[in-house]
Amino acid sequence: MGQSMYVKKENMIKLGGWILSFLTVLAGAFFIWPHLHTALLGIALIYLGVRIFNFSTWDEYKEKRMKLLETFRNW
Repeated sequence: MGQSMYVKKENMIKLGGWILSFLTVLAGAFFIWPHLHTALLGIALIYLGVRIFNFSTWDEYKEKRMKLLETFRNW
C-alpha cells in the first residue's frame, strides 16, 4: 500500500512539473521577442522551465523530490 502511494505522488510531481515547466517556457517565449531587457527575462524563464522539467523528470533528482515532498508535508 505504501509503494502505490509513493508511485502516485511521484507521478503527480512529474505531471505538475511538466505543466509548470511548459507554462514557464511559454512565458519565456512571450518575453523573448520585444526588446533586449525583456528578452533576457525570456531567456531566464526558458532556462528555469528546463530546470523544472529536469527536476521533475529525471531519476537523479528523485531523492531531492522526496525531500521537497516531505518539506511540504510538514507545512
